[in-house]
Amino acid sequence: MDTQRLKQDAGGALKWLAEGWRAISHRAANALTYFTPSHDDDSPAPMRWGLLAVDVAERDDGFVIELEAPGLDKDAIDVTVDDHSVIVTATKHYESERSEGPLHISERAFGSFQRVIPLPARVSAEGAKASYKRGVLTLKIARAAPPGSRKVPISAA
Repeated sequence: MDTQRLKQDAGGALKWLAEGWRAISHRAANALTYFTPSHDDDSPAPMRWGLLAVDVAERDDGFVIELEAPGLDKDAIDVTVDDHSVIVTATKHYESERSEGPLHISERAFGSFQRVIPLPARVSAEGAKASYKRGVLTLKIARAAPPGSRKVPISAA
């Protein structure tokens, strides 16, 4: 086989893979979540990405967001409402030890993540509600009043 032809075929395959990866990462940019593994020392953590499923339902008065985040303690989750987005940050700390016959099994998972959920309208933290049950974080976020519009009460003179 001709080495020049082999180089062209390999180069074309790599280009095709790179274009495919760019398309996938562009389409899934809002679905990818950045995870930072915990370290005891000061060494930089490697970049890791994961996928946390999220459903966003738009209602007349706001949004209902359901984010799958299993294995967390509700006190380890932080939710911030920021104009057109909701930011969910959490830290996972899990340790389990058990014995099964002659085996001693020890499992650990440590790390943190941040997920930014962009929304198509301005939202307000005022009156927002959050609950966490069976690994699913449910958020109810109200739309923000349009800037500059506000009802002014009229008092009797």
